Amino acid sequence: MVISLYAGLLTIWLLILSVRVIGLRGNPLFAVMAFAPHGKKALERAIRAHGNFCEYTPLFLILLYMLEQQGAAATTIHAYGASFLVGRLMHGVCFGFMTQSLPLRIAGTALTLFALLGLAVQLLML
Repeated sequence: MVISLYAGLLTIWLLILSVRVIGLRGNPLFAVMAFAPHGKKALERAIRAHGNFCEYTPLFLILLYMLEQQGAAATTIHAYGASFLVGRLMHGVCFGFMTQSLPLRIAGTALTLFALLGLAVQLLML
């Protein structure tokens, strides 16, 4: 199943975002992930990057699974999976690891939303 690849990769990214938050909260085991910028703003941004990921990813994986179970071509599954993955990476890097990069955030959000919209429309057309 193609979805397994994206579920695995997205889980690894979730763990990275989680460790970043833990490191910024002061856990010495994960201090390596608390690199600059430090402070309350960096922690708030990292928490939102993690939270935003957790809000979109379960729905995406459910929709992708449903499309795959309906017999969609592997290339279609890869197109949606890669789009969502790249979008979440762009958004997560911008929000969780940088202080500002509006173009990266906008592009990441667009890829995420287009993947979700495409899946929804395709499932409705089946």
